[in-house]
Amino acid sequence: FRSQADADPPLLVREGDHCWVRTEIRKGADLVDGSQWIAEFERRLRGTQQAASSLGGGAPPGRRLLRQTVSDGDNPQFWRSAADAPIPVRNQTLKTMQDECRVGPAAKVKLATGHDLLFWFNVGPPGAPRDRVYVTDARCPHQHVCLLSGELKDVEDLAQPSAKRGMIRCPRHNKTFDLKTGDSPGNSEKLRVYPCQFQHGHWYVRVDAHEAAGAMQEPRESAGGEDVEMAVEEPEQKRQRFGDPATPLGNEMMRTTRVLTHRDRKS
Repeated sequence: FRSQADADPPLLVREGDHCWVRTEIRKGADLVDGSQWIAEFERRLRGTQQAASSLGGGAPPGRRLLRQTVSDGDNPQFWRSAADAPIPVRNQTLKTMQDECRVGPAAKVKLATGHDLLFWFNVGPPGAPRDRVYVTDARCPHQHVCLLSGELKDVEDLAQPSAKRGMIRCPRHNKTFDLKTGDSPGNSEKLRVYPCQFQHGHWYVRVDAHEAAGAMQEPRESAGGEDVEMAVEEPEQKRQRFGDPATPLGNEMMRTTRVLTHRDRKS
């Protein structure tokens, strides 16, 4: 039986038709720095291109390749220059980097509800670190390839040229998804994204309540003995920082009492 001081924040918090699920992501070190990952990938890619150029390979300069997704009307956008590495070279660099570094561009998490998710960090529009955390399904909606093997990008937002968009490219068919919206330009598939927020030392992810139904049913022990209900005063939670808005999750977690059930065991 855990003491009052050691009590954890709740694993699940019901909020109307949704449920917030606690993860064990607690600090920046638990996440993958997307900007650093991109910089390392580009460094390795340049090395591959330089090695190919020294052997007489590489694409001729001066041309531009059309964007690999559907463009807007008669105003085609450009994906990259011909001097950039082609997709097969990029995919090979991805594989080599993953084999050597043993880390992908995101942190993989399995929720108590069974969801396999990816936490993305430090990509997209500039802002506070907590505003640059995104959560998506772990697999591409097209053929369910794990996106940990994909290429993370920080690309220019065509609607707001001064802004960036965090994107992930699936290496199998090169479909690219926006980490914030889940949209895939020019494709019908959409990557599922999840709201997330940081409360009391943990990142929580919101799922539909019906998806959390199984996890919300607390298992009962099969050993003998009587159930005993104990009213235990909730430990004082970490005080909300100045300027942090109140949230339904935070309000739920700040309740002063809860009922803990434990069973007497036979000695």
